[in-house]
Amino acid sequence: MEGNNGGENSEILISILVAVYNMKDTIDRCIQSLINQTLDHIEIIIVDDGSTDGSGEICDRYASEDRRIKLIHQKNQGLSATREACLKNASGQYFSFVDSDDWCELNMCEKLYDEAIQSSADLVFFSAYRHRQDGVAIICNLPLPAGLYQISDLYGCYILPLYGDIQQDQLITTGYIWCCLFKGEMIEDIKFYKEVYLHEDEIMILQSFMRAKSLYITDQPFYHYNRMSSNSLSKRSTYWSGYWDNIIEVFKAKKEFAEVLFDDENRYLGRLSTYLYLKFLRSIRNETHYENPAGFWGGLFNVYKLRNKELLFENKKYLLKNEFTPAERILIKLIELRLYLVVYFYYALVCDRMRKYQEKTKN
Repeated sequence: MEGNNGGENSEILISILVAVYNMKDTIDRCIQSLINQTLDHIEIIIVDDGSTDGSGEICDRYASEDRRIKLIHQKNQGLSATREACLKNASGQYFSFVDSDDWCELNMCEKLYDEAIQSSADLVFFSAYRHRQDGVAIICNLPLPAGLYQISDLYGCYILPLYGDIQQDQLITTGYIWCCLFKGEMIEDIKFYKEVYLHEDEIMILQSFMRAKSLYITDQPFYHYNRMSSNSLSKRSTYWSGYWDNIIEVFKAKKEFAEVLFDDENRYLGRLSTYLYLKFLRSIRNETHYENPAGFWGGLFNVYKLRNKELLFENKKYLLKNEFTPAERILIKLIELRLYLVVYFYYALVCDRMRKYQEKTKN
């Protein structure tokens, strides 16, 4: 099928960026929702990150039929590196990221471009339909009334929660990049953290907020967020290899960004330090997982090998103690005493890991 939205030399209004890895069951629907967009002058940048399930061949077919599609195949490098490759090959005025297991309303680009031009905003946030086994719900990055906002107005309700949610927060923030249309300058030459595979969207959003001055919010849902895909990272409940190393990279990045975003470290260090402690507890719980290839005792050994624990103790004084449950406060005391074994066995028992390991051994 020939591209139906203008000639090859027409100015590209929106570049749609799609990272693909082993999504053969969903990639057709995703690409169909993009090639049928109602906006003229779009391009679709697809980077296949070394798929082994036939996803790459499906993308080849679409690229041969629609000249608006730029397709790049690469060896498997992970999501951040794949998004970076997408961005390097894009030429639009605005950028939109679409996950390959999701899909879009056909008028998404047209409506978002209109909102961006009319408002002159650097970023446009929009809502999405979330699809799960229990039904469909509308979610959004920032549930505020539709309208134009200055970035300086959003510190308390959006930027701070990205440094760690606390009980008093009234809004639930997500940090998803697929709920945002970016003006090109907001993410050109941003840093991609290739070792990060969790919270990478938050890192990109924060970097764009360091550059942006204004944000427009529309409450219209233009995106379909698919939580029913078996390959979705956000849906997985399993052992995470390198989980704590990932968290440390996110912690360091957010602390670096904070030097630009905040004029007083006391505004964010309580949240970020509390986040770090909670994630360390989760790291220990992660090592008890019965799918851990190191086994039960190997998981305990991994806990003692976790690096950068000194960051916990360096930031202890900033902790928001009311954010922890009574049990978590006890566990933190044990961590301060380096009694990781006790914490490990606590999670193994509470999460029923011992039973799961026994079952796995029997099979």
